[in-house]
Amino acid sequence: MSQEQRSVLTRGMGVFAAALVVLLIAGTFVDYQVARAVYAPGNPLVIFVSTLGLFPMAYPGCLLFGVLVQRSLASQKPQPLRIAGAVLCVAFAMLFGALITRAVLSTLEGFGGIFGYEPPKTVRMCVGAVIGIGLCALGYRAGKANDAKDLARNVLLVIVVLAASFALVELIKVFMSRPRPRLLFAGYEGIEFCPWYQKCSGAQDFMAAYGIEKDAFKSFPSGHSLQAAALLTAFYGLSLVYPRLQQKLGLVLAVQIVFALVVMACRMILGAHFLSDVSTGALVSIVAFLVLMAVQGRQPQRQ
Repeated sequence: MSQEQRSVLTRGMGVFAAALVVLLIAGTFVDYQVARAVYAPGNPLVIFVSTLGLFPMAYPGCLLFGVLVQRSLASQKPQPLRIAGAVLCVAFAMLFGALITRAVLSTLEGFGGIFGYEPPKTVRMCVGAVIGIGLCALGYRAGKANDAKDLARNVLLVIVVLAASFALVELIKVFMSRPRPRLLFAGYEGIEFCPWYQKCSGAQDFMAAYGIEKDAFKSFPSGHSLQAAALLTAFYGLSLVYPRLQQKLGLVLAVQIVFALVVMACRMILGAHFLSDVSTGALVSIVAFLVLMAVQGRQPQRQ
C-alpha cells in the first residue's frame, strides 16, 4: 500500500471517528428517548441486515489464519514448532468460525430470529467449525501463491488488532452490565435505565429473580457495530493476501461507513442497543484500524 493511499484511508476513518464521537455525546443526553422512538422489533429485513454485521470480522479472520498455517509449515523452524504453530492456527480458525456461526444462526441475535428457530448450540458450532476449516484452507492456498516476505507478520498484526478490539468490547460489556433497551421496555420491576458511563448493578439478582439471560445485560458497547465497522480492517487483511484488492480499499471505506451506520440503526430498532452503545462499538473498531495503520506504517517493508 502506498503512503498516499494509507493517508487517504486514515483521514477517512478519522472523519468517521469524529462523527461517532458526536453520536456518543448525543447519546449521553438522549439515549433513552431515541431508543424508545425507534423501537420496532421483529422486522425480518431489519434482523437480516443486523445479522450481516457479524460477518466482516471473524470469517475473514479464519482465512487469515490459513495464511499463517502455510507460513508456519514453510518456515525454517524445527518441525515440532512448525506443526504446533499450524495446529494452533487451525484451532483458532475453527473457534472463530464456531463462535460467530453460533451467533449468526441464533434466534436472539441472528438469522434464527427471522424464522423463530435456531439449531441446537452444538450443531451451530460444528457448522461454524467446518466453515472455519474451509476458510482456513482457502487462506493456506492463497498463502502458497503469495511470495511477500512480510506476509505472515502483517497478517498476524491484523488478526491481533481484530481480536484485541473484540476482546476489549466483550470485557467492557461484562463489566458495565448495561440493560438492553428491549429489557427496559419489557417492564421488569427494578430494572432501570443506566447511562453508558455508569456501571450498572444488580444484574445477577435480576437474572435470578426473573430468569433473564445474561446477554440482556450486555448492551454497552455494541458487538455487532464493532464488527460491522471492522469491514475495512478485515478487507485490508485480505488485500495483503490478495494484492489486487488493495485498489479497492477506498471503495471499501465508503461501503463500510454506510454499512456500519445501517447496522447500527438496525441494532437500535431491534431494541438491542442505545445510540451510545452502537457509536462506541463502531468507534473501537475505527481506533483499532488507526492503530493498525500507525504500527504497520512504521515497520520496514521487505520486498
